[in-house]
Amino acid sequence: MRNILFALVVFAGICRPNAVPEPIVDARMDLDEAVGNADLPDSIRARLRLVDVRYWSFDGKLHSGQVLCEQRAEKDLTDLFVLIERIRFPIRSAIPVSRWNGSDSASMAQDNSSGFAWRTMWGSSTTSWHMRGLAIDLNPRENPAFHRGMLSPPDGKRLAGSPGTLSDTSQVVKFLNSRGWKWGAHWRRVQDWQHFEKPLP
Repeated sequence: MRNILFALVVFAGICRPNAVPEPIVDARMDLDEAVGNADLPDSIRARLRLVDVRYWSFDGKLHSGQVLCEQRAEKDLTDLFVLIERIRFPIRSAIPVSRWNGSDSASMAQDNSSGFAWRTMWGSSTTSWHMRGLAIDLNPRENPAFHRGMLSPPDGKRLAGSPGTLSDTSQVVKFLNSRGWKWGAHWRRVQDWQHFEKPLP
């Protein structure tokens, strides 16, 4: 009788309509793996945090990944991905760029969303907010950057209203704006639809 009751409990748990499936793991690194081979100043490395996140991807399945960021961005990005999961805003993947040996271009070519990257600004020698861990790029292929007739990533294509595309009415954009993050979509030098950064006082 006990075995029958146990089987019924297990069956009921499997058949619950609101049961959350186990996520597909896109990234499960420790901090050293996420930082990779980047030759960072100790002052920057000490402030980096690895945020575990979950999201519904374009395959319609729940995934888990990670975002590497500066400690002052940790709470905002944790809350952002809680929202992203709740509203099912699709994210292709969220994997630290160390997976691609630190190449942000290679990461973007895979439509990967990421935070910290040891690189300068696109087309410039100026320090990027990604180098500070205070920026995030979301779905680069759906939200490419435009600069002097060039796209980043090169195969990016923005179709307003399509899944994973950001706009002024997007809940994701509104949330980050409410936390003081700046969106690159309306900048003059470059229109960077994927990019958000957190200015500090």
